[in-house]
Amino acid sequence: MSIEVRPGLYDHKFPYFARPEAVSEYTVTTKRQVLLGRANAKYLRPYEENGKTNFDLNQGKDTFIDKDASSERLDVLLRWACKQSEEGETRAKKIFHEADIVCWRGSLTRIGATPFSDKESWRFVALRADDVIYLCEYPTEESLAKKAAMTDRDKMMAYWGFKFEQYMTSETAGGEADTSSHVDCREEFAVTFKTRIEIPGGRGRCLRIAYGAEVDGIDANGSLVEMKTQRKALEGGFWKWKSIKWWLQSFLIGLDKITVGYRNDDGIVERVGTIGLNELAQRSTWKGNICFNFIATVLSMVEHRIPSGSPDYGSCHVRYDPISKKVYVEDAKKEETTFLTNEFIKHFNLGEPR
Repeated sequence: MSIEVRPGLYDHKFPYFARPEAVSEYTVTTKRQVLLGRANAKYLRPYEENGKTNFDLNQGKDTFIDKDASSERLDVLLRWACKQSEEGETRAKKIFHEADIVCWRGSLTRIGATPFSDKESWRFVALRADDVIYLCEYPTEESLAKKAAMTDRDKMMAYWGFKFEQYMTSETAGGEADTSSHVDCREEFAVTFKTRIEIPGGRGRCLRIAYGAEVDGIDANGSLVEMKTQRKALEGGFWKWKSIKWWLQSFLIGLDKITVGYRNDDGIVERVGTIGLNELAQRSTWKGNICFNFIATVLSMVEHRIPSGSPDYGSCHVRYDPISKKVYVEDAKKEETTFLTNEFIKHFNLGEPR
């Protein structure tokens, strides 16, 4: 089974998409354990819109601690689910608010951007267990090669985004930023969301989706915050390539604006401003309705391949090939269908995988 990835094929009415609802907040410790609530969340510090700043994003690179999530798959999200109930007390489907599909926000972002970012390959394995489809991303050969080829400059620029978050946040509401401490990406603040999306040809039927998302912080009103850095200004290729991912990431968690640090080539943030999601959508060359019609189409393909009522641990492999510009749904390799953790399987009495 395959579908073409041509924007014109999906350029019809925006499908019904329920405003994402946060169902739980949690933090992840340096040991990758899950703590429910906002215990270790970061708080956005007040800033003057487009006021001058002098944030040196190079500071502390030598003590930076990155996370190695290469083998985690859905581990943190599954760990969160186990925290929601006593072992054997209820079904995972109830914990995930009757979701048909469970995944990370990043998976939906990657799929949704594809009609306009068609040079990046991706692949997922979908696995059904107790009437829930778990969608887990795996690296492609291209993504592994790209990561291996990262230069010191590439790594430094990746660090800049994390350092900017440190400049802009504090441990407590109204507190000061501690930019002298090391940046540790093993610690996270995350939220689990639920939503519904109308599927094509389904006569109004919707798929229910639950997904986790790492979030940068919380503002003075208690609302979620996303932060980005951008070279000098929002111009040129930004509106064609970068803005779509900014928009998708924030739209999927119900935000209406993004905090942006404008930096120079030396990694110095010279001003901080805000960009609204409506402006992102209006000024860009991509179209949000196409993104979400494509998400709905891909998820519908997955559900069709392993439908409700089919045996547990039915699976499929979903991949995008940028050469043929098609998405393929195929048989999954057995060794890639074992991403549900033993803790999760035992906690929800899912039985042994076949």
